[in-house]
Amino acid sequence: MNRIKQMARIIQVAHLIHIEPRNWTRRKLADRFDVNMTTIQRDIHQLRSMGIEIVPIGKKGYKMISDFFLPSLNFDFKEALALITAASFYRGTENKSSVEVLNSAIGKIMNTLPKESIETLNHLDPFTDTTNRRVSKIGEKHSYKDEIYQAIRERHGIHIKYNSFYSGRITQHSVSPYGVIYRKNAWYLIGRSETKREIRTFRINRIESLRLTQREYLIPIDFSIQEYLEKSWDIMLGPDTDIIIHFNKAIAPLIAEVNWHSSQQITTNTDGSIRFEVTVSGWEEIGWWVLGWGCDAKVIKPKELRDWVADTAIKMVEMYKKDN
Repeated sequence: MNRIKQMARIIQVAHLIHIEPRNWTRRKLADRFDVNMTTIQRDIHQLRSMGIEIVPIGKKGYKMISDFFLPSLNFDFKEALALITAASFYRGTENKSSVEVLNSAIGKIMNTLPKESIETLNHLDPFTDTTNRRVSKIGEKHSYKDEIYQAIRERHGIHIKYNSFYSGRITQHSVSPYGVIYRKNAWYLIGRSETKREIRTFRINRIESLRLTQREYLIPIDFSIQEYLEKSWDIMLGPDTDIIIHFNKAIAPLIAEVNWHSSQQITTNTDGSIRFEVTVSGWEEIGWWVLGWGCDAKVIKPKELRDWVADTAIKMVEMYKKDN
């Protein structure tokens, strides 16, 4: 992680010097990135070793002598998708200025592609949970991502046999694929199940078989994966549920400093504890999150979630008692 942060900082240093020559001194850069001036000097040496000629202008800062731009490159669809996905992984860990640079890079990559590929990539949203990028090995050998990308490019439906984790049964679906995302260590397909006549989410490594069909379909022009999943806690969807959780003072700062969900509201109590309120579609996933905080988190509502957390905690205690 430190190496990633270092490279991110070096990229930003080069970007700032490039767009604002004579403005960024070592001290200003050190203050900007909350490091010492020796670290900034090492960053500049690193950039020079990469062939980027950065020179000091007296006390006015630095300027870039050589314009460090790559010539136009021709990417095919899979290469562009790989680069955009990688950039999106990285984008999720960085601050606003880094995100702006990465968005610019993603835009330039997409501009090298034909119109049809750009339209497809706009629907292949590589949104990721960057806190953990490990991909489940189950089924990765036959992940069917390439076939799904092809189906979206050509706007042809697919027929899948799906091993449902929750029902434990193999179900069959005729699917109009809308997009592919990465969440919780796995890739997911989001699309309309024509069999069930509703939009559904399928974990790709649980697809037992996939067949491309000649059935044509259209992705609704107003469909957005982000909006579709906006109310979910992670990936699962269900009825809209208002949730209230009390977090003890010991971990309150850890909870308050993170934007866990777009709907969250946090109230600080006089004793330093906090009241965490959020509205999500279904409560199962947030239940596992609450359990992860142990006795420092207490569900206030809804009753179903409160009872489930309590019952699960009791079963965990009983399981450990059996070992004594």
